[in-house]
Amino acid sequence: MKNKIINNPDQWIITLKGDFVRIKNSLTSIEENLEKIRQKLKTSRRFLEKSPEQIAKERYDKVLEEVNFDYNKLHDWIYDEKNRDKVEVIKKSELSYHDRNKVIGIITEYVEKTLKEKWRLKFLGKHNDYFREALINEETGQVFYYLPNQIGWLVYKQNLQIPYPKVIKSKEKHTATLIFLHGTYGAGSLDQMVNEFPGLKVIHPHSPTLQYDMWHGSRPAPGRQCKGWINITGDAWEIMENDVVPNNPSRINYKEVDQSIHLDYPQLMRAVSYVNEIIEREIADGIPSEKIFVSGYSQGGLLTLAVALTSQYKLGGFISLCGLLPRRDKLLKITQDKNKETPILIINNSKDSWIPFWTGEKTFEILKNRGYNVEFTTYYGLGHSWKNEDIVNFLKKCLSQKMQAEKKQALYPKNNFPIKTLTIIGISSLAVILVIFGIWLLKKGKKR
Repeated sequence: MKNKIINNPDQWIITLKGDFVRIKNSLTSIEENLEKIRQKLKTSRRFLEKSPEQIAKERYDKVLEEVNFDYNKLHDWIYDEKNRDKVEVIKKSELSYHDRNKVIGIITEYVEKTLKEKWRLKFLGKHNDYFREALINEETGQVFYYLPNQIGWLVYKQNLQIPYPKVIKSKEKHTATLIFLHGTYGAGSLDQMVNEFPGLKVIHPHSPTLQYDMWHGSRPAPGRQCKGWINITGDAWEIMENDVVPNNPSRINYKEVDQSIHLDYPQLMRAVSYVNEIIEREIADGIPSEKIFVSGYSQGGLLTLAVALTSQYKLGGFISLCGLLPRRDKLLKITQDKNKETPILIINNSKDSWIPFWTGEKTFEILKNRGYNVEFTTYYGLGHSWKNEDIVNFLKKCLSQKMQAEKKQALYPKNNFPIKTLTIIGISSLAVILVIFGIWLLKKGKKR
C-alpha cells in the first residue's frame, strides 16, 4: 500500500484528516486542441514528450475546474459519497507508524526539490480560531491540506523558503497599491511608480517556474522550464504570419488562432486566485479596494485582464501591457460585473514580435462591446514594451477621479439623512408644535 504513494508522490493529496487520496485515472483530462497542437509540434520535433509535471497535472485539471478551482470545495468533493468511485483513499489508520514515516519522508524529498519554484502556501480561511493554509503546486494543482512535521519544518525553516511578493514601500503614508504582474522570465517592473506617487506601494508577486512549450518558428521561446504564470503551447509565428491568419483585425478567425496556440486555463485560474489573495490582504490592511490597481506585462497582461473580468472586488483600475484576453471560451462565461465601470487600459504595439498588435485591438473590441470602461493605446514602431508616461497618466486620472468622488462625498454625503431619520425628525417636530399649541390654548382658556 505504501509503495503506491512512494512510487508516485506527485499523484497524491494529503487531506485535513491525514488521509492520502488519489484521483483515479478515469478522470485524467487533456483538452482536445492542446493534444492537436502537441501532435503538430511533434512532427517537427518541437514537442518531444510531456514532462512529469504535465502528466501529474492531467489528474487534477478536470476536478479542479468542476469545483471552480476552490480548494475548500475540492476537499469536500473528495469526501462526498457520490464521488467514492472517483478517488482512491488510503486512510491514515491503514498505514503503520513506520510506513507512514517512510511515505512522508519520500513526499518531503519530492517537495524539497521544487519548493521555491513551484509551491506556495494558500490561505483557506479561519477555522476554530486557527488560520488554515494548504501547500499547493501551482503548476500541477496538487495540494497538501495537512502538513506533517517534516514538510511543515521544510516550509517554515529559514523564514519560509517559499518567496513572498517583493514589496516597494510607499515614500509617504500608504494610501494606494499597485500590483504588478511580471512577464515570462520574470520580466518587467514598475518600481519607479513610487517616485511619481508618494502614497503608492508597489507589489511584485512571484510566478512559479513552469514547463513552457511556446515556439517562434524553429526557435524555442524561451524553452522548457522558466518563470511564468501559465504554459503556452504552440507556434507564436503562426498567428503573426499569413500562413494561418492575415495580420488584419477585421479578418481574424479566432478558431484558427485557437488551433495554433493553447493557453493553460487551470494555471491561469490558480494565478488569478493568487492575485485575489494579495488584494484581500491589502483590503484587510485598510486600503480601499478602489485604490488598488492591477497591471501586468506580457503574460502578466493576460493575467491582469483575467482578474478584471472575474474579481469579486471593485478595484481602481487595470493596465494590460503587451497582453491579450486569454481563454475567451472560458472567461467570458464566468465574468463578474464588479469592474464593468472600472477603467481598463490596454497597450499593444505594431512591432511586437511576441504578442501581435491585433490581439490587443480585438481584446479592446470584445470588452467594449460587453460594456467595459476600456481604452486602447498603441505606438507604431514600438515592440514588446511600453512607455511609463502612459501608466503615470492613467494612474493620475484614476486617483484624481477617486479623490474628487471622495470630496463630493464629504460635501454631499449620501444617505446622511435617510428617509427614516427624516420621518422621525418630522414627527418629533410636529409633536413639539402640538404641545406648544396645546399649552397656548390652555393659557388662553384660563384668561377667559
